[in-house]
Parts: sequence; C-alpha cells; structure tokens
Amino acid sequence: GGTYSQSCRRLLTGLRGTSSQPITIRAATGEVPLLTRPVAVLFTYADHNLEIQDSSYLIIRGLKFRGGRTGIAFLGTNDHITVEDGEVYETGGSGVAMIGGTLDALTLRRNHVHHTGRSAAANTDGEGIALGCATAGCQATNSLVEGNHLHHTMSTGTGRSDGIALEAGSIGNTVRDNVVHDTAAGSRRFPCLSAAGGGVPANLLEGNVAWNCSAGISVTADALVRNNVLFNADLGLASAPRAGVAQQKALTIVHNTLHGHPECLELRWAGATSSVLANNAIYCPGTTAVDATGLTGAGVTVSANYVQGTLTGVSLDGTTFRAGGSDTAAFVNPHAADFWPTTGSPLRGTADAARTAATDFNGTPRSAPMDVGAYETNGASTNPGWKIQPDLKPISSVSSTPPPPGDTTAPTVSLSAPAAGATVSGTVTVSATASDDVGITGVQFVLDGVNLGAEDTTSPYSVSWDTTTATNAAHTLTAVARDAAGNTDTSAARTV
Repeated sequence: GGTYSQSCRRLLTGLRGTSSQPITIRAATGEVPLLTRPVAVLFTYADHNLEIQDSSYLIIRGLKFRGGRTGIAFLGTNDHITVEDGEVYETGGSGVAMIGGTLDALTLRRNHVHHTGRSAAANTDGEGIALGCATAGCQATNSLVEGNHLHHTMSTGTGRSDGIALEAGSIGNTVRDNVVHDTAAGSRRFPCLSAAGGGVPANLLEGNVAWNCSAGISVTADALVRNNVLFNADLGLASAPRAGVAQQKALTIVHNTLHGHPECLELRWAGATSSVLANNAIYCPGTTAVDATGLTGAGVTVSANYVQGTLTGVSLDGTTFRAGGSDTAAFVNPHAADFWPTTGSPLRGTADAARTAATDFNGTPRSAPMDVGAYETNGASTNPGWKIQPDLKPISSVSSTPPPPGDTTAPTVSLSAPAAGATVSGTVTVSATASDDVGITGVQFVLDGVNLGAEDTTSPYSVSWDTTTATNAAHTLTAVARDAAGNTDTSAARTV
C-alpha cells in the first residue's frame, strides 16, 4: 500500500520471467498502492509514470498510476506482459501506450483508464490505450485487451484521444468486453475503438459497448467486428480507407447493435475484398441509418441487416437490408440503453444462419433460429446478463481465458475446374477445393486479376462464369481462400 512519488525515471528493464515462473509485481492483500509523479504545471510532465522495456513474462497487478507523461509506456522489445486490476488516470498524455519497438502477447485486463491527455502542450495524444505507433516497425501483435473501462480521454493540438487504438500493422489482437465512452477533446472527438489492420491474422473486436465519441468503432481492414453495442455517438460504425493500409480486405461486421446516432453506419468499401456485413441491427430513427458505397462489389457479401432511418447508397430489398420497424418496438428500452429485443421484435429468429457468431454480447451461445443484433434472446423476454452502465463489464464466461496464440497457419486452395488449357464457352462452373487447420471462411475466385462473382462461403466452392462477357482469348483463373483469422492462400494460376 501507500503512495510513491518520484521525479526521476521509473523503469523496469530486462525483466525476464518464464511462462511457468512469471515475475509478479502486485499490491499486498487489501492494499492499493499509488504510483505518482510530482504534480506538473498544466499536466505537462517530462517523464512517463512507468516504463517497461525489453521484458517478458511480467505481471503487474492491482496498482494505481496517477500522472506522468504516459501512465504506462512500453519501449524496446516486450512480450507476455500482463497489466490487470489497475487504474491509470490524470496523465499528461496517453494512459497506456507504446513509445516504440514491438509488443507481443500483452494482456490488459480489468483496468480503469480515465482522464488522460491533460497536458496543455501544443500537440498531445491522450488515447486511453494505444497499441502500435504511427511509425513503421512499431506494432502490437497477438495481444488481449478485455474487460477494461475507459472514459474521458482528451488531447490537445493535433493529438488523438481514441479510447482504444490499434495502429496500422498491429494484428492478431483481441479487444473484447470493454466499456468505452466520452472520447472527446473539446470540439474534437475521436473513436471509442479503432483498428487499422494491415496484415494477418485479423484483429477481433467483440462484446464491447461504446457511446459519446466520434465513432463507436472505426476499422479499415483485417478485422472481425461482432456483438458490439454502439449508441449515442456522432457515428456508430465507420469503415473507410486510410493512410498506411494498402487494401481494404477481410472485414467481417456481424451481429452488432447500433442506435441513436446522427449516422449509424458509414462504409466506403469500393474495391474491398473478402468482406461481410450481416445480421446487424441498425436503428437511427429520424437520421441516417446507412450511408455506403461499394457494397455491390464482387468481394462483398451483405445479408439480413435490419434498419430504421434513411438510406444512402443502399435500399431495402428484403435480403441485404430489411425494414426493422421502430426502435421502441424492436428493443425493450433503447433510450435507457436496454437493447434486448422485445418479444415481438423483428430481430428475433431472423438472422442469416450462414453468417452468425457462435455467442452473443453476454457470451451466451446462439441457437437456431438466431437473432439479429448483439443479443441472442433464446426466448427470454428480458436481459439476464450485464446491464449497460459506465463501469467494468464482467468478462463473459466464454471469453474468461486468454485466446490461444493467433492462428498464423494459412489455408490451402487449388482449382479443380475447368482444366488447364481447356477451351470454354457459354456458362461454365469454376470450382476449387480448400482446407485449413481451423476452418475455411470463404473462397474468392479471380478472373484476370478481378474478382469473379461473390466469395463462396460454403463447400463445395464454386462460381458460375458467363464466358460470353469475356474476350475470345486466353484468360487466367485463380482462387483465394481465407480463414477466420484472415490468413489467405492463392491457388496456382490456370489458363483457359
């Protein structure tokens, strides 16, 4: 216990535990130690509160960090670091952040991070948790951020104040069961959760709840976004190109509940590949439910999204987007953040079963016929799980243990028809066989470098090719298989 304040550098470096004998720094039973910095003028601190450098298998448990340029800063090469049951607050800059180097298998669990970015310096970042950097070679991989409560992040000048940010090149990370809100810097607002992607395995964002930010979630590529509840932000969920990410790909957005935003869903998916939008409850009464481009591309699958609000770039066709009725009829009490589907809700039992998540926002297994949105009712009239509030969300039983190491094994795929050198005419079937150590998510066929039809998500994998739309010449076919982690494999080319 006690309070520990120092003005010199506070550095943990070269600490090397093992998986069986990690080094643990923890609070004594019944005590809450507080590590501080002497109060800086206008929160402009010269040093971080705690620096961790070139360490592995280190656990920090039950400590409070108040003040410092950054609350907890990572430098050098670190792996298998756990920070849990702590608090980080009133920092000059970000709460928990990488300053450089690489970070693998980090765990941030049940921490309270708040009132960051208080410095009056010209340009100060104040992100709650920032993994990766804007510079090349600074990435976080295979890490777990779960069950944290982040709020009132701020910044100055051109700095950012995202709640949780995964920068470009940070891949294979899981962000789940976090509560994030109030990520604003005066009139400048930032996403509650953001993930740039840029490689495999994909990042996973699930079971989070977010409000009062520029966007509940913002993703660019290589992300599985499912079972999140996003409400009362400037924008519910956004996905668009950004600098540092070469291609929008491998985006799966399923079973999310969006409500009460000036704009619920904004997608800029022109040219996106291997991407899915399905089983989302999108309710923005009196405002924009969906503003999207690129959803009819060959690499995009859209199905069973229920909406209330105006549409731009899409329409209610009964398949991709369906009328969701009113929010008050769909949810128990949406204006009090109770988004449990009512007994007569159109969301009950109407999901596309081919594109469902195994569990819901509460960690409850989904069962047929499955519901649209973040919750699976299983016939219950009221929510038996955690009620949305500005506090820690209990980590669901399904996700109470760290995920296994990221799936880095690529699938294999090969074309089976038509035969190499064959002469084809009319409409022919292009087929392929694919396998993976975990499971195939889909196979995309490619003709002369351009997607041929939509991705096939069920075996046997095939697509119809109307050859009359092609020139009378030699053409090249390939198939691209992907798994749930975003790993891909491209078959050998075949010329016909």
